[in-house]
Amino acid sequence: MSDRNSRWTDGVLLGCLGMLGFSGTLVATRVAVVDFSPLTITCARTVIAGFLGFAFLAFSGTLRLPDKRLLPSIIVMGLGLAVGFPLFLALALEQVPAVHGAVVTGLSPAATAIIFVARGGERPAAIFWLACIIGFAGVFYFAYDAGGGHLSPADGWLLLALLSVAVAYVEGGRVSGELGGTATLSWAMVLLTPAALVVLVWATAGMNLETVSVNSWTALLYLGVISMYFASVFWYRGLAAGGVARIGQINLLLPLVALGWSALLLGEEITPTAIACSLIVFAAMIVCLKSRAVGSR
Repeated sequence: MSDRNSRWTDGVLLGCLGMLGFSGTLVATRVAVVDFSPLTITCARTVIAGFLGFAFLAFSGTLRLPDKRLLPSIIVMGLGLAVGFPLFLALALEQVPAVHGAVVTGLSPAATAIIFVARGGERPAAIFWLACIIGFAGVFYFAYDAGGGHLSPADGWLLLALLSVAVAYVEGGRVSGELGGTATLSWAMVLLTPAALVVLVWATAGMNLETVSVNSWTALLYLGVISMYFASVFWYRGLAAGGVARIGQINLLLPLVALGWSALLLGEEITPTAIACSLIVFAAMIVCLKSRAVGSR
């Protein structure tokens, strides 16, 4: 097998591992919010990932503060991944099933692409905007139908979660080219950990942790170790090995896999509307990403 084919195979494997790690986030969050507040979940994820990030930086010999010009993007990335996305997602999943969140978060590739376009001054083809509109329409119809003829506050939280993770991906991508994906992620978590730890202690001060179920503890650990850290490590390494344009499209499968986890682990009902809207969003996102790549300069 040629070196090129080997790197492509490694990229697909790592990308799939990252996607599978991310796909459990909705289910784990849905389980964790039974016993933990959204603020506690958000801070705990950051603290766990922060300690893992510190260990990586220490053992890899890169425990030296990055160049000052990179710090704003690193911090914005951290705030999007470790604060905005998990906090808004947890607030939403207090009110709606994980299935609902899986369909809506299918728009994350489009949100990332739109912010990247705006940030880089690109002018993609009209088909890009048409695909985004169709994807948004599919999600809007699903949210409207699931809400019994109206949108719920949870849909607003999910929209904010989408925007948070999209900004994080764009800013993180700008820095990863210089530091590497794992180092960028690790520094983002390390820089946010002190503040997150203080808030975590405050948020759990009056909480009776003995009443927390094993399922909630397991879900919280999953969110910090897998969702927040190792899934991202696999994902960024997969992108580096197989190419951003091709490996990045593996993440389009995430909402569909998340639907499966929601049914299998939580017993949530997957309606025909959820499946249809997920497939519409999936197809629209493929067109969106491919057309942006063609229109890029």
